[in-house]
Amino acid sequence: MNYINVHRKKLMVPSFFQVYNFGGGNGDKDREIVYSEFTEDTPALINYYYINNEYPHIFSNKIFDNVTDKYTNVGDLYNDIRKMLISKGEIYGKYSSPDYDFNKKVFLLDSGAFSIIKFIAKESDYNIDKFMDILPLHIDRYYEFANQLHFDIVIGFDLGGKYTEKDGEKDDDKLMAFLSSMDEDLVNNQILEHTIRYLKNNPSYYPLVLATVHGRTPQKYAENTRYILSLEQKYGTKFWGFALGGIASAKQLDDSWFMNIDFRPIGNKPFKDTVAPALASKIVRSLIDDRPIHALGCGGYPSILLNYFNGATSFDAASPVRRVGDGNEASTKIVFNPTPSREGFSKYFMGGINSDGTIREGKCGYIKLNEVPDKTEMCGCKACNVAGNIHNIKVLYSLKSIDSEANYFSRQLIGLHAVMQHRKLCEIASNHHTVDEFCKKYNNDLFQGLLYVHKSINKGS
Repeated sequence: MNYINVHRKKLMVPSFFQVYNFGGGNGDKDREIVYSEFTEDTPALINYYYINNEYPHIFSNKIFDNVTDKYTNVGDLYNDIRKMLISKGEIYGKYSSPDYDFNKKVFLLDSGAFSIIKFIAKESDYNIDKFMDILPLHIDRYYEFANQLHFDIVIGFDLGGKYTEKDGEKDDDKLMAFLSSMDEDLVNNQILEHTIRYLKNNPSYYPLVLATVHGRTPQKYAENTRYILSLEQKYGTKFWGFALGGIASAKQLDDSWFMNIDFRPIGNKPFKDTVAPALASKIVRSLIDDRPIHALGCGGYPSILLNYFNGATSFDAASPVRRVGDGNEASTKIVFNPTPSREGFSKYFMGGINSDGTIREGKCGYIKLNEVPDKTEMCGCKACNVAGNIHNIKVLYSLKSIDSEANYFSRQLIGLHAVMQHRKLCEIASNHHTVDEFCKKYNNDLFQGLLYVHKSINKGS
């Protein structure tokens, strides 16, 4: 097993980063902090937009007011957040919470850039010249924030994903006209140059910085990587590593990412989403030295193997814990009925690999909790050991109307089990030299399909 030394902390290669979205919501996002002991020292990705109250947002928390005046270490901040939540009673009463220290984690800061870009666009009255004058000030504050809280790693600022519709952006005519008028590639390149100048002017900067790579096609991705390398030569300063942006979802990508792959033998799902992260990892790895590569938002379970064996050293995803949020109140009343239902249930991750390294039965993926057989073996992670069995999780889940914390606890047992499955796959992958070698030992439909994709991506290389 290989490790990267990150400020005297060990970062496993590959590593799955758990996404903490506290500040971007309540409920499960709070409890994920409360029960952090279940994921041990799994590294964490934090969204700057959510923990910096300079930018107004719905779930802003007072603990983040003037946060850099109160804290000099992000681990201490999250220790206090956990204590605050527990003191508010956001913990299951029959669970005895052990002490936990967030300082054991490697912390990665991402900007949440698109939300900030929207804020700056409105602040500049959607005038591109005013926007470009204001933007560097926000970029510098982002980097200074990371330095003041001693984040271990920081993702280079960029424009973020500008095609999201989660906040009704497509209905905002002024915003859409403004974004359409912007040369995204040009602005991202200007941000890259601003960042490397910032690093050159701040040689004692604490966080390790990842340059964010973008490109609409594989060819453009390679060109952007070469541009970053040319900036390093120009300024005599190097980024610590590279972050792969804009490739997490196949739906938004140019067809050129998939031109060498025939999906008919395996089907599109879940394989199509694994292609661009793997190919982008391969492209960037072929052009750089042995520096770290983080695939942004590309840490879904099916993507982990191909990311790693094509050159990525880490990745993140919110999906393992997000799937517990699919559960509604009506589902808690019928959780013991295994009949498929239209109700929204929290989803349990099936399949994967046990703590002892043996492959788990069942198809890999998320299924509704009521459809999970009670006899399903537990994987041996801390959450599974506390739960004991699936039936116990269902009992806790069913108690929502009389004990909401019991229900939240069940959801965290489900979600943090999924996080540890992602981490376990990283551990197992790191002990193999090739996808073929891995698949000879771990043989199921998912891994065989991934082997097919891997061979298609690397055909002729």
